[in-house]
Amino acid sequence: MLNKEEYLKMISYIPIPYVYIEMDEINKIKVVDINKRFNELIGDKIIKGNIYSIDNIGYKEAFLEIDRHIEDKIKKIYIKDIKSFYEIEIIKISENRYLIWFKRKIDIDKNIKELMNALGGVIWLKDRDGRYVYTNKEITEGKYTTTENMIGKTDEEIYPEEVAKLFSKGEEYIIKQSKESKYGLFSYDGKFYNGFIKLIKNENKEILGTIGICLEVIENIEYNNQLSAIKMLNLISDNIPDSIFLKDKHGVFRHCNKVFAENRNMTKEDIIGKTEKDINTPHDKIKKYEIEEKNIMKTKSKLISNNSSISDDGRVRYFETVKVPMLDSNKVVSGVLGISRDISHRKEAELEFESLRMEFFANLSHEFKTPLNLIFSSIQLMEAITKRNNHDEEYKKYTNIIRQNSYRLLKMVNNLIDSTRLNAGCLEYNPQNYNIVEFIENICDSVQSYAKEEGIKLIFDTNVEEKIMAFDLEKMDRIILNLLSNAIKYNTENGIIYVKLDIDDKNLNMSIKDSGIGIPKDKLEEVFTLFKQVNNRITKPSEGSGIGLSIVKSLVDLHGGTIKVDSEEKVGSEFKIVIPIRLCEENYVSQNAFKYNKYVENIDIEFSDIYTSVR
Repeated sequence: MLNKEEYLKMISYIPIPYVYIEMDEINKIKVVDINKRFNELIGDKIIKGNIYSIDNIGYKEAFLEIDRHIEDKIKKIYIKDIKSFYEIEIIKISENRYLIWFKRKIDIDKNIKELMNALGGVIWLKDRDGRYVYTNKEITEGKYTTTENMIGKTDEEIYPEEVAKLFSKGEEYIIKQSKESKYGLFSYDGKFYNGFIKLIKNENKEILGTIGICLEVIENIEYNNQLSAIKMLNLISDNIPDSIFLKDKHGVFRHCNKVFAENRNMTKEDIIGKTEKDINTPHDKIKKYEIEEKNIMKTKSKLISNNSSISDDGRVRYFETVKVPMLDSNKVVSGVLGISRDISHRKEAELEFESLRMEFFANLSHEFKTPLNLIFSSIQLMEAITKRNNHDEEYKKYTNIIRQNSYRLLKMVNNLIDSTRLNAGCLEYNPQNYNIVEFIENICDSVQSYAKEEGIKLIFDTNVEEKIMAFDLEKMDRIILNLLSNAIKYNTENGIIYVKLDIDDKNLNMSIKDSGIGIPKDKLEEVFTLFKQVNNRITKPSEGSGIGLSIVKSLVDLHGGTIKVDSEEKVGSEFKIVIPIRLCEENYVSQNAFKYNKYVENIDIEFSDIYTSVR
């Protein structure tokens, strides 16, 4: 058996580079021996007999791998001094002496390098950990690093996160999946590349790393290329499940994908090179598309629209279409690019959810009435006891307060129920043939006493004494009472309210005008918006949910009518309602007019937030 000296003498003749060193506790390295092959490899960077610090010695990456607690170790490392990867083996000879073999240089064939450089492509070699062993050029053309600085680093150490993911996902895939190779098309910075990546394995089928090459196939994506419907665009767009089309500025289809053609029951060849008129698009749609696309090209802005159509099986299909201006390399608009997506499943889910939501709130609102009914029943019982036992006025006063605030709560509950039912489309409309003049006049008469309490004069005027028409008595009652309530609430001291009817053969024209505080001009559009309340608290405090006028408008709409408001601050407001005169099919005039008690109860509810006491 050879002793250490004999062993060292024997290996000095082996044609594999090695260095034999002695390392002290403070990482000073004495070069005990090097062989001829090692000298040829690095020249005079390390000289036999010299002492170096670990930071100053050549090939320092190899010495940094020494672990005093491990007898031997094999590692692939990048040596900056020669810009190459080596597989090294470190053997511990004694306590402080180590032999380092530079067993194998990981490199790429010179002929392959020359070929790739001639083709203008990019070639790279990475080790098992994704570190670059070699690359002939830097694909970002110096934007993030240089070719020299890439060696020994991973994509994550070189590039921003998104770029690194793009460049490394191919290698990660074939290594994790143990695939031999992967071919694909990818784009970076406006350029397209054909890429090919292959695993590198040793004789034992162990993965050492990857080799990859890519060639640029499209230098710039310009409009002229797209007008030619190049093969690459066809390949990409035909595999997208959305409808895609491209029109030039004259409305001629220059490209469309397979889905777009199939949705029109045509082939791509039937469409490309033709206009909407040529492919028999309906005239109204042609006009719509022309207006949209001219505006897009003029403003250079995108347009998002939703539309629906009936499929062959009778199902409604919903689509979302996005159109954008197509700009050439000089930022000049050359046409319109459109993408249309079938959103039927999403729309149906949204509609179902909205219906369920409205049904839930309608049911929830309805449940509020149960405790209110118990409160009203209790009030009636308390009043009966008060009358029987002759309780004092103090007791009656508190009973009135309970009733009034119960009415206020009932008003809010009624509004909430009606607004949710209206939104859900489930508020019933029950028209009856009835004298509209008598109906509105009776409401005004019932409100007179409430108006007088506030020092307000209410005047009713009509051009006819009788007009039979179809309307929902309860809904009309809500409309009139809400508008009168607002006219009183926002009026001034000694103010006036005019209720005027002007009826002809076609329409009921009604005006409710007050001399109140008025509404700011910039708030007029908001008065009929749900949960919007226009406040002028400097002149008049107000309370409410902002639901009332929204419901009034919906109830007028339910009658097929319109409502609008004219107003001037410190002068007053006028609400104008127009409802078409119709009759129910049966020529029958309802005798089920509201009883006086019904008017009073509805007024008490509607006016509950105006008065400190109720009747």
